[in-house]
Amino acid sequence: MPERFPEIDAHPAPAEVMRLGNRLVMWVASNVSGLSASADGKRLVLQRSTEQAQVYLAELAAGGTRMKPPRRLTNGEAFDYATAWTADSKAVLFISNRNGIGGIFKQGISQEVSEPVGTGDQDVLLARLSADGAWIIYAEIPRTPANPVPPDRLMRIPVSGGVPQAVLETRSFDGFSCASAPASLCVILEPSPDRKQRTITAFDPLKGRGRVLRTIDNDPPSSYGGAGLSPDGLTFAVSRGGEREMHIRLLSLSGGSDLEIKVKGWPNNTGIDWSPDGKGLYCGSQSPQGNTLLYVDLKGNARVMWQNKAGSSDIVGIPSPDGRYLATQGFATNSNVWMVEGF
Repeated sequence: MPERFPEIDAHPAPAEVMRLGNRLVMWVASNVSGLSASADGKRLVLQRSTEQAQVYLAELAAGGTRMKPPRRLTNGEAFDYATAWTADSKAVLFISNRNGIGGIFKQGISQEVSEPVGTGDQDVLLARLSADGAWIIYAEIPRTPANPVPPDRLMRIPVSGGVPQAVLETRSFDGFSCASAPASLCVILEPSPDRKQRTITAFDPLKGRGRVLRTIDNDPPSSYGGAGLSPDGLTFAVSRGGEREMHIRLLSLSGGSDLEIKVKGWPNNTGIDWSPDGKGLYCGSQSPQGNTLLYVDLKGNARVMWQNKAGSSDIVGIPSPDGRYLATQGFATNSNVWMVEGF
């Protein structure tokens, strides 16, 4: 299994399975704790907790550096998280476990109902849009354990619908993203087998894997909290996770100078997405106080966009291509005591 990219960390929890006598009970995306049986063994008390994430939508202002109060876009008891937009900025692409596994859905910004994108029966962990806006590129993770573990695959499917096709295989990845037209570059970030380095490799949605563009020394070994390609395809931003203060490296892919910016006072980067104009980054910060969505300019100045204190999963900000909207997650945790009889 790959190291999880920030959006990938938000993947829904697996179902909790319990055996009650000769029966199996399964609760999807639930955590069960505090099991206690009555003295006569006829009743069982337990605590069932669920965490839900829904896609929220907000209008941007002040050149994308501020946002108006968000409204809920998706509804239900599933775990939904946004990963991309359609090229016309009219619909959000998001991952949801509403059908039992991670799948891609699309929902218009003025619609109340989403539609599934037909990606087959494998688990999907991340979806992005190709630079020309014609393809949804997504990570497909094998559901059946095997020895040796089969590779993950990047797949493509037309935005308008169609048959999924393979783009490339990878043994592990930290994320992938594409520039915006007129640029055409897509890249994938992968660790070396010994985890001492990471490579930024170009790929084409139709032709597959291309050449290695950059190699990053991974010293000390760590996971990446965020990574993303700039809209013009010239700069790749990376940030380690778990830092007391974010450090974002802006790596040139065109032979220019690299830059590192420090985001003072904000720990644990959980996601990076560039603003459409390339002048800033939307970053998530996770701390014991909750999840904070930031706009960070290229000098490291941070502005709070939104704070959500509920939930424990990562927060990200996905701007629409026209720069008018931002999609993000809102979290809710529910916990109730249940009594089970007749098992």
